[in-house]
Amino acid sequence: MAETGVIATLRGALGAVARAGLWISVLLLVAISALVAGQVVARNVFSLGLPWADELARWFGIALVYLTIPHLLDRGSHIAVEFLPDRLAGKARAAVLAVSDLSVAAFAGISLVAFAGFLDRAARFKTPALGIPNMIFYIPALLGIVLLGLVAILRLAELVRGGERRA
Repeated sequence: MAETGVIATLRGALGAVARAGLWISVLLLVAISALVAGQVVARNVFSLGLPWADELARWFGIALVYLTIPHLLDRGSHIAVEFLPDRLAGKARAAVLAVSDLSVAAFAGISLVAFAGFLDRAARFKTPALGIPNMIFYIPALLGIVLLGLVAILRLAELVRGGERRA
């Protein structure tokens, strides 16, 4: 029973962090819209190019995607092929869902290893317009992948404990 309490506590904390990522993503979407509109006005009204705005909008777009993914997985709202799990029941369904969660967790782990190799070489460089160090530029993606892996592991733990859920 204590493990279930720990899992429930982790679920609540991770769910709150994932929701925070979603709300940050909403704000980033608003910022992207403002940056794009600002660029259009700057070019057409003032004949000014704003390369920093384009780079910032791109960074916000990357962050938006990676910070939203953990929330979608946590809610079961991610893109999923549910043809097989929806036609199974009991242990067979649980096994298919477990393979799915293990695959997501493995993807997150492999991605983190790949990021480590990439950033080992690229961390010393900066973005061209804003001069943001790559280590900072990729923090939203790293955070999103870590959270994605944690959500997948938590979903697997809940499944092992006997919890029923959507694919």
